[in-house]
Amino acid sequence: MDFFSIKQNYYTGDFVHALQDIEKHTESKDDTLLFYKLKTLLALQKYEAGSSKTNPIGATFDLYVKYLKSRDISALESHVNTETASPFELYFLASALVIEGRFDDSLEVCVYGIDNSESTGTTELLLLAIQVTLLNGQFSIAQTLFDNFIGAQEDNITSEDELIINLAESYIKFATNQDTTSSNFYYFEELAQTFPTWKTQLGLLNLHLQQSNIEEAKGIINVLESDYYSVEQKDAAKLSKPHFLANKITLSILSGSNDVDELKNKLEQLD
Repeated sequence: MDFFSIKQNYYTGDFVHALQDIEKHTESKDDTLLFYKLKTLLALQKYEAGSSKTNPIGATFDLYVKYLKSRDISALESHVNTETASPFELYFLASALVIEGRFDDSLEVCVYGIDNSESTGTTELLLLAIQVTLLNGQFSIAQTLFDNFIGAQEDNITSEDELIINLAESYIKFATNQDTTSSNFYYFEELAQTFPTWKTQLGLLNLHLQQSNIEEAKGIINVLESDYYSVEQKDAAKLSKPHFLANKITLSILSGSNDVDELKNKLEQLD
């Protein structure tokens, strides 16, 4: 089954269309399809607890969602056996561990899954591992993980894998200020133009802020506050509001505006 359209919509933040694509395959029992269905439902705040517990991935995800609410990781951690769990199950455990601030434990789980004999889900684990190491300031480890994965999987990478790999590489370049004004900038610019969603626009906004392009950043802020984004994409606007406000704070600091405290208060008041 080809998951390119589903993954493209998911990673560009178009969760509504991602779910629509997924629902065209209601009879499928494919693990990849289930993984993206669960994550998309959670992103849209439509996940119903216990709805997929009969599947090992669904059962693990259910415990992950419970963790997000309770911040008690014990049930999830005891449920997942790293030696027998699938890469997708390990993904949810690693995600919870990084939320706990246990970066090394999270990375260890990711690496174990990436080295697993089961290939399905390893590209998603690579992306998570890159995010974990970058959050922990381990830039060289992130690059090494990326290079090793490409070296080992080069002959097996599909177009849908490449989509995720390109995203992982762009994160590394952003964090390490590589190709800031060239290929990495064009990557986010093309995404924003081809798939005009909150996520892609915020990605481009981050690149402009990184370069202190104040007027260009203001332009994207204005675009995101237009009816097309704030009204027609109101669900995405709600999900993206914390990131949007954080970017507005950065822009206000860079431009010397006097509304920084007001924006910080708005950010703190979000649920």
